[in-house]
Amino acid sequence: MKKLIGIVFCVLLAACRQGEYPKGIQHVVVIGIDGLSSQGLREAHTPCMDSLMRNGAYSYTDRCVIPTVSKPNWHAMISGAGPEATGVVSNSWNRNQYDFPAVALTGNHTFPNIFRVIRKQMPAAELGSIYHWGDFGSILEDDIMNLSQSCSSALGTAQQTAQYILDRKPALTFIQLDEVDHIGHQDGHMSPAYLQEIETTDGHVRMIVDAVQQAGIAESTLIMVVSDHGGIFRKHGDNTYEEFNTPIIFSGKGVKKNYLIRQQIYKYDVAANIAFALGLETPQVWTGRPTRAAYEGFDEPANLWTDGIDVLPPPRFRAETYSAPNGIFTVDVPAEVHILIPEGVEGEIRYTTDESTPTRNSTLYREPFTVDRYTVITARLFGDKGESPQAVAFYRVDELGK
Repeated sequence: MKKLIGIVFCVLLAACRQGEYPKGIQHVVVIGIDGLSSQGLREAHTPCMDSLMRNGAYSYTDRCVIPTVSKPNWHAMISGAGPEATGVVSNSWNRNQYDFPAVALTGNHTFPNIFRVIRKQMPAAELGSIYHWGDFGSILEDDIMNLSQSCSSALGTAQQTAQYILDRKPALTFIQLDEVDHIGHQDGHMSPAYLQEIETTDGHVRMIVDAVQQAGIAESTLIMVVSDHGGIFRKHGDNTYEEFNTPIIFSGKGVKKNYLIRQQIYKYDVAANIAFALGLETPQVWTGRPTRAAYEGFDEPANLWTDGIDVLPPPRFRAETYSAPNGIFTVDVPAEVHILIPEGVEGEIRYTTDESTPTRNSTLYREPFTVDRYTVITARLFGDKGESPQAVAFYRVDELGK
């Protein structure tokens, strides 16, 4: 009788463990778009990524680690932890630095990442990463990868990725596309050129998604679209809402359809999601958690915080008038001020011109207005159940233009 009870217990335990993970996912494709902001995705024409969202789960508030620059955030995504654990605190990091050591190290003097976790638990797995930004390769361990390849263009990166998926059908493919970030620095985030580059990049995403279909693995593949940081004006690296919050998309096998994820997601959760999808255990030193609510059969956490004020995205100043990286608008008299409500958000804009923080009693923005002297304009968005951080613009008026 004791032996029979033991057998039954083992069967039940195995069944419970199977229920801990999504079923049937054998391949994960992570498409990383450098500098893709949430508002950029909302406003650009992106039929492929829109389709992935309609057929998947998504969030517009995937939170970055500090600082909001590329290497700490890409590293967090593959490593399941932030800079305080990994030691990757800037874009200048390299694995031979010993002034800020990670809390755990591999034999290659880097924090244990998702590729090593898969290699350890799935020794025969095909693992590859193809990237446009060459320095992305510095966060990888080439000796445990089947492919680690840098490309000279975003289009070339997408083409090489598509061929790799067709040829090798890898367990994990991690792609980094860099051009959106480049245009954000050059022309300004949310500028027409920035939105156009997001549309172009959507075509690259389509190429990769089509390759998954053509390889015959779509029914066993999870596709994720991620970004390392957003941006404001022509920069990132500071602590504004626009820099900190980015979109994330889950689509494919085992994912809910057209589902807006409620739980908070962080950059280091990407690695945890890859491991979760493939049914793997994660290292104790990771802080990332899988976004279980994105998957069929899993609910939002019971302890979601819902008792406070919703945080809305801030209003923004019209991008085509940008003249400097830090939000200084150098214009002729009179300067016309345009403040926009973010796409997909409801509320009213309140603003001040005396450098004070707007409240619900501040001046209501109804239409563009003019200023004829140096003015600091601070704006916030207020909704029925929430409010935004402030957005600030400096209008430096060229009175010689009168």
